[in-house]
Amino acid sequence: MSSKPIFSFPYQQEISGTLGKSLRPRLPLQLKTKSGKWVTVSLYVDTGADISMLPKSTSDILGINLKSGDEVIVVGLAGELIRAYLHDLECKIEGSDPFTMKFAISEKETVVPILGREGIFQRFNVRFNNLASQVELDPL
Repeated sequence: MSSKPIFSFPYQQEISGTLGKSLRPRLPLQLKTKSGKWVTVSLYVDTGADISMLPKSTSDILGINLKSGDEVIVVGLAGELIRAYLHDLECKIEGSDPFTMKFAISEKETVVPILGREGIFQRFNVRFNNLASQVELDPL
């Protein structure tokens, strides 16, 4: 018998150009700004993504210099090459202790904010509970 997960987040209903209404796994993650405040970003949980990615405006919101991170080229789903900069950001899930995670922040605003495996799957067991329509996380 499984126990209740520590953290659970309901899937978000969105409109899909292909499927009409669709439930998608999104997770609110809090990021710490340069001034010490916490801001919440909603990311798609993507088990196929190696690293988490954020749009350019996130660097402004957090008060960090985008290009101060190591430059990388990330290959998107359709093979698109996306220039981004790696940043170690302090983050937390509401109710969790803060932890540091690596993010690729894109030069472009058009990238979809995604939560990839690196940094989160080493800390949490992540489950997609389709019966309950929610993402569940348990600390490892």
